[in-house]
This record gives sequence, C-alpha cells and structure tokens, in this order.
Amino acid sequence: MRIACINHKGGVGKSTTAVNLAVALAARGKTALLVDCDPQAHATRCVLADAGPERTVTDLLNDPPSRSHRTMTETPYENLWLIAADHTLTKATEGLSARVRREERLRRALDALEANDGPGFNYVIIDSAPTENTLTHNVIGAVDLLLIPVQTGGGAIEGVEPLLDLAAEIHDSEEVPYRLLLTMYDSRTTVTNSAVVERLRKHKR
Repeated sequence: MRIACINHKGGVGKSTTAVNLAVALAARGKTALLVDCDPQAHATRCVLADAGPERTVTDLLNDPPSRSHRTMTETPYENLWLIAADHTLTKATEGLSARVRREERLRRALDALEANDGPGFNYVIIDSAPTENTLTHNVIGAVDLLLIPVQTGGGAIEGVEPLLDLAAEIHDSEEVPYRLLLTMYDSRTTVTNSAVVERLRKHKR
C-alpha cells in the first residue's frame, strides 16, 4: 500500500507522521519504503544521521523508471529503506512542467521499482511538501491512501476540502480513500478542540 502524508498547510506534523509511521511499520516486521518528496528534507534528516545519499528523489523523477532502484538507500532501521530528498528537488519540481506525462512520473517510477527491483514493500510512505505544485500532484496520483495530519487549532482544517477536491480530480474519482489524523492536541484548549472535532465529524469513517 502507498500512503501519502500530505497537507498543503505547513507545520502540522506531516514529516513527523511520515517518519514515525514508516519506522513503526518496519519495527513490526513490515518492509517499508519512505520517500521524501519535500525539498526541506526533514524526513531524510530524521532517518539518516550522516549526509544524504548521492542519488535522491530528483533522480527518481528525472531518470527512466528502469533506474528507480538506484535511488534507494538502506537506513539504520531494519526493514526500512529511504529515497532521500535534498535542495535539488526544488529545481527538479520546476522542471517537471516541461516533462512528458509530468504528473505520472512518480507513480511510474514506483511501479517499476516495486515490480522489478524492490524487496517487496508492504508499505510505501511518501512525505509531501506543504504546497500545491506538479510534484504534489505526482504524490497524490501515486498513492492508494491520503493521510492528512490536521492540527487541532483555529484555521488548521481549512485546506482539507480543497485537497480532497484536488485528489478527486487527479484520480478521476469522487471517492479517494483518505484518513484525517489530529495532531498537536492540547488538552488546555478544549473549546477549540471541540470545534475542530465537530467540523471534522462528517469525515468520520
């Protein structure tokens, strides 16, 4: 299963969620691949103590799908692999607009990786940047489930509906699987928490 940790709002715990989910799945014996699609590379730095690998998500997007396996890096965690990000991803994202089948490049690369070269991943966890651009369109189109971290605070859920509308358009489906994850809960702000939970009630599964 491919899961995107995504929210167009920054600072909601997206990278933290992606890393902890990937590490937890690996600890339970599931083979997992963490793909860092955020140029800020927070997920990469959380998983790798040393400098990042030579090949990154930039290469995954630019190279032919048959070379996808070259971008994988082992991590200190058993069962967990990483495709890292670095600053070059910003320029690579800008360049995607000129590429053929530009919104399918990530999906095609991961398809090739899992079909031919991967160690049979149970889960692929993708950390997405807090923006809307061609790369985030790639992320949405490549996954089976959207995991949307939502901070329990005023204005934190405003972007959920537009994100779901975008996902429906990209997948050409009215029902794109998703889950909302409430983050940064503060028991002292009970009124705000209650208001957020009430607004999210219609998303309950």
